[in-house]
Amino acid sequence: MKVLIINPPGTDQSGFISPSPGLLYIAGNLIKNSVDVQFVDGCLDGLPAIIKALEDSRPELVGIPCLTYYRHRSIEVAQLIKQIDPQIKVAFGGAHASIMYEQLLSNYPCIDYIVIGEGEVTFLDLAQGKEIADIDGLAYRHDGAVVKNKPRHYVENLDDLPFPAWHLIDFKRYPAWGRGIKNGINIGRVPRVPVVFSRGCKGHCDFCSSWWLWRGYRHRSPGNMADEIEMLYHRSGMRHFCFVDDAMSVDMQATMDLCDEIVCRKLNIAFSITTRTDCVDELLLKKLKAAGCYQIAFGIETGSPELLTRIFKESSVEISERAILMAKAAGIQVTALIMVGNIGETYETINDTLNFLKRTQPDDLGSGIGLYIMPGTKLYQECKRKGVIADDFWLSEEPFRIYTEEHSQEELSKMFRQIANYLPVSKKIIGRLKRLFEKYVLFSSSDPFFK
Repeated sequence: MKVLIINPPGTDQSGFISPSPGLLYIAGNLIKNSVDVQFVDGCLDGLPAIIKALEDSRPELVGIPCLTYYRHRSIEVAQLIKQIDPQIKVAFGGAHASIMYEQLLSNYPCIDYIVIGEGEVTFLDLAQGKEIADIDGLAYRHDGAVVKNKPRHYVENLDDLPFPAWHLIDFKRYPAWGRGIKNGINIGRVPRVPVVFSRGCKGHCDFCSSWWLWRGYRHRSPGNMADEIEMLYHRSGMRHFCFVDDAMSVDMQATMDLCDEIVCRKLNIAFSITTRTDCVDELLLKKLKAAGCYQIAFGIETGSPELLTRIFKESSVEISERAILMAKAAGIQVTALIMVGNIGETYETINDTLNFLKRTQPDDLGSGIGLYIMPGTKLYQECKRKGVIADDFWLSEEPFRIYTEEHSQEELSKMFRQIANYLPVSKKIIGRLKRLFEKYVLFSSSDPFFK
């Protein structure tokens, strides 16, 4: 079966386009099993490239990711495919599709299948023509009804999966991300490669669906991860990496072993990670620094102990404060990921967060525009019970829903400014925030904050 995997247009992150390791993992597993597969990045090349790929390769099966923010971009591509050739089968995967599979299949005839959860093996079964009813982890329509097969057992040993099919892309066509010299590498002039060491998280935060989707935390062996980095280092000349794991260092010993592998192999790289503050210690941070880690994004969320309990963060203000100070002492820049507008947020809890930031002095700040109500989360179920949101919201054109039951968008803007004004925010960051606000028309970019 000929297969085409498509990254939809318009799915960039605030203007930044990055290769998709998730899609390339799917492609890599197909190639390992002798399936004829092609990949087109519509985010990089647009709809014309997708149309050309469809006309040139004439695939029998197309795989498309479907994320909540960009779900309609994926649907538009699926509709285009059916216009070109109604016989092509279209399969969706990804977080939104996995959670809202019944709604998607019931309302969009352009979607034939939905791969639920981890996709490598399920999509391979589809591509190899296995009987539909026998494919675990698949949802589809049959006799006018939506059918969901039994769940797919997750890959226990991630080393069993082949590396992403990096050879299908040209790294040089992707933009650099960041600026400055990190570990001797000018990260503003070289592509940044997203890599994956682990899947899942040990947390159970009420605003996040990752722990529910991945059903726990798994990681590759340090040697296997180092093998991929070494391959990209020597074959493609890559020097800048970003670990896109939800919480890269949940297994601290495995992370330290990976750092030792990078140092032992003399891989002179620069990389950033995201993790939890209760998943680092002094020794790990020293090893991360020695291996080339220049930045850690910590999921802080809030400086209010009350709100940390409310959102099921399963950490504390004291742990977060210690983690930031240890990271800075190790010479690693810290980005504090902060949420504004949680249920129960007040100006008093905002002051708690401000005081936390003043005590810890992180180098940068990442903050969402209010509290996103996302499907598959405890928060979403709570908001549905309260009548704040309903499932049919996801049939609308709105990218997401922000919780405004306690504070208006204007109040959230004021709270956000209080948090953001704590930092000497660079003009570049201000510009990025301004573009983001304009994109979603939530707050006015003429606000004095941007002047």
